[in-house]
Amino acid sequence: MKIRKMIKTALLAITLLVLLFFIYSILPRVRHHKSTYGVPLEKADVLPPNFKHELNTYITDTASFAQTLVAMQGEKVIFETGDTQKLINCHSARKSVMSLLIGIAKEKGLLRLDETLAELGIDESETPLTAQEKTATIRDLLLARSGVYLPAEAETDFAKKNRPKREQYKPGEFFFYNNFDFNVLGSILEQKTGLSIGEFMEEYLARPLGMQDFAASNVVYGNTWPVPNKTASNYPVYYIFLSARDLARIGVMVGQNGKWDDQQVLSPAWIAESTRIYNSFPDGQSWGVYDDYSYLWWLEFDHQTIWADGFGGQFLLIDPAHQITISQRNFTGNSLLSSGLYLAAKDNQGNPRDVIHVHERIKKTIFGE
Repeated sequence: MKIRKMIKTALLAITLLVLLFFIYSILPRVRHHKSTYGVPLEKADVLPPNFKHELNTYITDTASFAQTLVAMQGEKVIFETGDTQKLINCHSARKSVMSLLIGIAKEKGLLRLDETLAELGIDESETPLTAQEKTATIRDLLLARSGVYLPAEAETDFAKKNRPKREQYKPGEFFFYNNFDFNVLGSILEQKTGLSIGEFMEEYLARPLGMQDFAASNVVYGNTWPVPNKTASNYPVYYIFLSARDLARIGVMVGQNGKWDDQQVLSPAWIAESTRIYNSFPDGQSWGVYDDYSYLWWLEFDHQTIWADGFGGQFLLIDPAHQITISQRNFTGNSLLSSGLYLAAKDNQGNPRDVIHVHERIKKTIFGE
């Protein structure tokens, strides 16, 4: 009888643990909150219905893992498919958003781009920075040229395999796509503004743009799901969850030289400086369709477009000349379970060439080019 009771108790405990783990695994990393300041996007019928149908078929049946897409001309939506209000992790597209936040802080006089890591008190506890590394400036971080080659949270396999030796290059000399630079920028923004990234973004970017699905809690730190991060760094990765329609607003504002709804969110001077050509790629270094890296923005020369790009197919294409913006989003999870299911899926990466195809088709239909 005692053995039977022990077995029964053990099975009950196991069942309870499984249930608790399941509940834990479905807890969302962020919750959707419709903003109180959100303004619905206007729509414009500039694309023929048969073309929209053809485009939708391409996106859902042919494009690589494309789930949600919003195309805008100026400040009006001209095409959309999928759940455009769903919160989706921007992954590395967060870096382009950070470029804007740094620009806003600079224009408010809260920081200077020539401030060095030494002046800012930036250092690592386990692997202290050298005197040379501490001469890197905020501008060097924006250009991914800090010259600091240390492990960082959520870094890519490319960074791990190709990391230069410490002090191999001086700050400003060499482009290396390095999460140390990007993560430190988030900490600098908080240090200089006294606000969290989410709070600063909500006040100075989300509100002016009338974002419909943003809250300060959309910015989370550490892993995209609630498990410990083992990387020894003082500077945590931050992730920004945005809907496709809110990310599209950001692109439109950039394409309009910092203006949205007749309000200057950022100066044309900052947009020009942060998206100009810096010729930062070393000889022989290839980054797919992209030709250059500006202040956390990718540049593509053939179509004269500006890009944000994130893991899983998070793309924002900006065509300032034609005032066309395309936001493509793919859901990579918002909990331990949904993230795991995404990672287990086959062919789960988007392709920027699919976005270029959509862009070219729309441009040709509207302008005949």
